[in-house]
Amino acid sequence: MARPRDRVLHLRFLKRRSIGALMGIIILMVIASVVILIALAPTLLDAASLTDQQWSGLSALISVITLAFALGAGVTVLLQISEANDSRNLGIYRDIYEKMMCLEQIEARRFVYQQLPTIPEGDTDARDAAIRAILDGDEEARRNIKEVLNLIDYFGFLVEQDWVTSDDVVGWLSPVVVKVWKKIGPIVEYERSHRPEEPDYYLSAVNLAKKCAVWRDKNHPDRERQIGFTQSRL
Repeated sequence: MARPRDRVLHLRFLKRRSIGALMGIIILMVIASVVILIALAPTLLDAASLTDQQWSGLSALISVITLAFALGAGVTVLLQISEANDSRNLGIYRDIYEKMMCLEQIEARRFVYQQLPTIPEGDTDARDAAIRAILDGDEEARRNIKEVLNLIDYFGFLVEQDWVTSDDVVGWLSPVVVKVWKKIGPIVEYERSHRPEEPDYYLSAVNLAKKCAVWRDKNHPDRERQIGFTQSRL
């Protein structure tokens, strides 16, 4: 799960190149202006002999120097803001990775993949009966579902706040979220339908699951749609 971090580093490299090129132009402007001032020094010492055209040129030269210093200050501030944003993004990516890879989450996802029955599609009565059997009779299943669902909801909240590049996060999480949602998605929708007083019940998780499905359909349209759940897989 290193792709978003690699992309952030790539974007950081491009931004640094662009800012570096701009700083180079600014430095050349300053150097050229200084050289011109040095060349004009003898004339400038005799200000009384300057013509109106020379005064206009001098005024334009001073304006260029002032602009160069202003641009330099602006670029410096921009670079500092960019570095701060990159550090924040990498911090969030690291937080996501650590939460995804903690032992409790790995075990909870393994239970969902391997132990949780796949809810039948089509027949509403059969679907509801299968969901009730899980929710009413298996404490371990409920615990693991909540463990996974809480984390997906947290990730969905991050994406909604747009604190990071959401498309990168969605693409990064999409394999796990789509696979998990195949098992727990019908259970979440069932619970939501029975909680009219909680229209926002795990809404961030639902929205993230939809975004992940759309992302995978867009970026991997030829993939196998049948999701496999076997104990022989990592």
